[in-house]
Amino acid sequence: MGFFSFNKKIETAKELSLGEISVFSSLNPAELRDVEKKARLQEFKRGDLVYTEGTAAEFFYVVVSGRFHVFTGTRGGQSRQTLLQLYRGDHFGETSLLTGKLHSASVEAKSDGVVLKFEKEDFLKFVQATPALLLHLTRSLGHRLTKSQDASGNRREVKITALYPESYPQESFIFWVDFSAKLARETARKVVVVDFSEKEHPHFYEEFQSHVKAKLDLEKADLGADSGVKPCLYEHRSGFVYLPVSCEKGNGALEKKVSSLLTFLTYRFDYIMVRLSHDKGHPGFQALKQTDVIYFYQSAEAGALVKAGETLKELQQNFGFGKTDIKVLIHEPAGGAEFPFEELENRLEFRIFSMIPPRQERGEKYHGIVRFLARELSEKLIGLALGSGAAYGLSHIGLIRVLEREKIPIDVIAGASIGALIGGFWAAGFNAERLLEVAKSINKTNAFFKLIGFQDLSLAHRGFFKGNQMSRFLEGYVGNMTFQDLNTPVKIIAADLFTSEEVIFESGRIVDAIRASSSIPGIFRPFRHRGMCLIDGGVIDPLPTRVLTRMGVKKIIAANVLSSAQDRAIKSKRQELAHMHRLRELAQKNPLGKAVAAFMYKLNKHYADNTFNVIMNTIQFMEYELAEAAGRDADVLLHPDVHEGHWAEFYSPEKFIAAGEECAMKNLDAIKQLLKD
Repeated sequence: MGFFSFNKKIETAKELSLGEISVFSSLNPAELRDVEKKARLQEFKRGDLVYTEGTAAEFFYVVVSGRFHVFTGTRGGQSRQTLLQLYRGDHFGETSLLTGKLHSASVEAKSDGVVLKFEKEDFLKFVQATPALLLHLTRSLGHRLTKSQDASGNRREVKITALYPESYPQESFIFWVDFSAKLARETARKVVVVDFSEKEHPHFYEEFQSHVKAKLDLEKADLGADSGVKPCLYEHRSGFVYLPVSCEKGNGALEKKVSSLLTFLTYRFDYIMVRLSHDKGHPGFQALKQTDVIYFYQSAEAGALVKAGETLKELQQNFGFGKTDIKVLIHEPAGGAEFPFEELENRLEFRIFSMIPPRQERGEKYHGIVRFLARELSEKLIGLALGSGAAYGLSHIGLIRVLEREKIPIDVIAGASIGALIGGFWAAGFNAERLLEVAKSINKTNAFFKLIGFQDLSLAHRGFFKGNQMSRFLEGYVGNMTFQDLNTPVKIIAADLFTSEEVIFESGRIVDAIRASSSIPGIFRPFRHRGMCLIDGGVIDPLPTRVLTRMGVKKIIAANVLSSAQDRAIKSKRQELAHMHRLRELAQKNPLGKAVAAFMYKLNKHYADNTFNVIMNTIQFMEYELAEAAGRDADVLLHPDVHEGHWAEFYSPEKFIAAGEECAMKNLDAIKQLLKD
């Protein structure tokens, strides 16, 4: 399903792909087109109420952008209780529509936002006509809110996830234990691992073997009382609870007891981490009927990928999972070989969520990925979008300096053009001070030779410069590092010259990705990659917030360094006034100097309409509008103001960096509040 536009111009979301939204991701193209016809967009301002508690249900809603929260009680009153936070892709209002009851809570816009809404009659027709949609909604309704409360008195959301170990049963078990432990630490919530496959990993931790006193016999257990389950719960020292479940194949009664067990646990735990048996006929597979997300642990071997693709399709068809509900994890073989995501995904016909490196061989990288997955599941990911803007993008270093000093965690970075360069280097281990050193290595004398050079000159019909010297400059710092070598996940944006499609680099050499993303049209030759001609990513996505939202990132900090028309007019006036002030000073002290300064100013003005300025300014005029729209998807939007500067002024990094740091400090309270929300 491609993108579609609405007749009404919505600045915060000009385009939307329904296939990206979890609740619709399992629908076929014909079903998606039918849904599209009935969809309506509605904007809400911060503080607006979508609907109030006790009113009749009229619509089904899906969040397109912004943040909303669900609460009970009087707005602003002491009795108010926040139930849920809703982000892009989340849906609400279906409970009352399906049950015929009044709304049991109110929904308020926590920021400016946009929702898709469907009239009650249309929604009920969709549910009746599309079993996959009904299955998805049934899972959500089963345990989204429990009757128990957290320490603040708020009702809590429960998430049920499942691990299906298609390959590597022992490694996948250890991964699931580490994942659960990290989740417990990151969230300070109650986590239970429900293990339906305890017979398939006889060599697990000695701690489990010695401390697990009893397995839960599902056939005999009394699930209506704590006494039936509590003796089998083992509290792991890492903060989660382990529950081994014993059940034989076969009868419908056991399958119903699986559902009863999960329901019992939802009243006592916040995260239920189910480990499935490899055997699809095992009764534990019935847990998928209540599961929100499934992690599919898979080998990278070609033959195994084809078989895995068939299993993934079965999961979709039998349990109504959309492609966004299935997280494919590829076990990275020893040696750390680089795998092309695109080739693996073509074999699977599913998107790969992450590579899992060997725990013993690459421990730091392994634990970093586990932490990322835990924060993603708990909706705590902080994403950083670094925009394009040539030399103005050096302001990003000032932002990074503040993030480092204030210990603000960043889980994933998306960058275009100069944002790709700085984001890629930061993820490669270059801290703010090291980035400053790299920037200061370029000055007026050596800038041409370091970044371009005479050997890089090209026939102008393909671009003035080949771009090879830029690659050599980058290689001098990061060598042949690949995305798998980075400390933080990075998405680098480029654009296909002939199709205008967005191309996202997430594997391969970092240098190649940065070179592609920085291929300014007309100035540098397009970068050839897998049969495509790639140009500067800023042309179509100058502030890549959308890349982050598609990943499920709920909290986004974005830096737009491009100037608006008003900013440019103000800067031009400032420059004119500064020049006149300088001439007045020189008139009194050095009349000859005044004449020289006036001549040079006129000369610069005369040649200001050179080809390079025409290309860059024209591109940046258009990019600013795109970046402004993308910035509305950010929770914190930074816009550094450089009073004096030029897009090509890479030899004066300090003033850009200072502007970035000043802007970040002004927004520091908002950034810190984002961490608390």
